[in-house]
Amino acid sequence: MQLAEVKPFVGRRCIITWRDRSGKECETTSLIYDATFVPLYGSYLITETDEIQLDRVLHIQPVEDPVTGQNPSRPLAA
Repeated sequence: MQLAEVKPFVGRRCIITWRDRSGKECETTSLIYDATFVPLYGSYLITETDEIQLDRVLHIQPVEDPVTGQNPSRPLAA
């Protein structure tokens, strides 16, 4: 993934899927604090639990709606 693709997820809780050093697919749910470029290391996704290289990220799925703050898989309470 590229920095421009990840920037809309900054500040949101998301499900992040990536490959670790051994090629095993990993998944975590975490708040994304920042997506930044680190000289000599490349682009990184900074979360509350991990620092993940963007070239290893496979998929990012938001857990909450940006407008309502609710989980998009659950309807809003009446």
